[in-house]
Amino acid sequence: MKKVNFNKLFGDIKINQDTLKKLAIETGLTNRKRLISGDDLLYSFCSESTNGTVSYNDIAAHIESENEVSVSRQAIWKKVNEPCHDFFQRVLELVILSKIKKPQFDAIRKLCLFKRILVQDSTIIKLPIKLFKDFSGVANQNTKTCNARIQGVYDIANECFISFSIDPYSKNDLEAATDLDLKQGDLTLRDRGYLLYDEIPRHIDVGADCIYRYKNGMKLLDPLTEQPIDILEKLKKQNFIDMEVKLNNKDKTLLRITASPVDEKIANARRMKAKHEKKLRLLRNISSYYLGQYSLQRYPEKRQNIKQY
Repeated sequence: MKKVNFNKLFGDIKINQDTLKKLAIETGLTNRKRLISGDDLLYSFCSESTNGTVSYNDIAAHIESENEVSVSRQAIWKKVNEPCHDFFQRVLELVILSKIKKPQFDAIRKLCLFKRILVQDSTIIKLPIKLFKDFSGVANQNTKTCNARIQGVYDIANECFISFSIDPYSKNDLEAATDLDLKQGDLTLRDRGYLLYDEIPRHIDVGADCIYRYKNGMKLLDPLTEQPIDILEKLKKQNFIDMEVKLNNKDKTLLRITASPVDEKIANARRMKAKHEKKLRLLRNISSYYLGQYSLQRYPEKRQNIKQY
């Protein structure tokens, strides 16, 4: 991709060269006119990353070819430090914010009953096999693949990252869930991969709330009889669910579960994925389930307002 097209992509989401220059100065990446600017570094890293493994030589050569100035790999090495990390993180924050319409943010702030709304998720990237010892991956008798897991926690109420890390592949989402420092007044939004029985009581203990996607096969109990509830059977009779249940743990933690049909386009995509993975049991009943603990006894006013998120 040419730099003019790269700049246009950022310009379309209101991130121009002046914005990048300001971020570079604020994070300490640059403090005066330099041969290597923040936007040059960003463009070269992104461009070279699409080609696979990136070296300091690759970045230096790319900047040199674009700007027609001599740049050494040592100069790039000196730039890749904590301010560089902060700069890239700030740019990523702006990209995330560009995906959410301002009225949506305004509505969240206006109705917000939480001090922080934390979205936690992860993704996996492939690394050179020589890094297998440090990051692990997947290996069998015939092949070996090195992967790293990128974990991120973003506060959408205050528009900032809480944490961002590149971890070994072996550190899964369940392990990362317990690392999150919870505070009173938090609301965490997580996928099913982070769902541990002990995590929900941990939120209660600190006065925080949480919403998880439902994990298929999870046993939930009737709040009165404490007998298992067949969620799938209920959805066969009704399209929507909004009810209280109990978690099948020692304390029988009270939860709220909601379910509603997803958009037909999304449902078809999930059916295709399920068929590809030969998970045929999911084909007939694909809905969007979310499991949340809202501490209704202590925060009864939250139940109605949370629906608006």
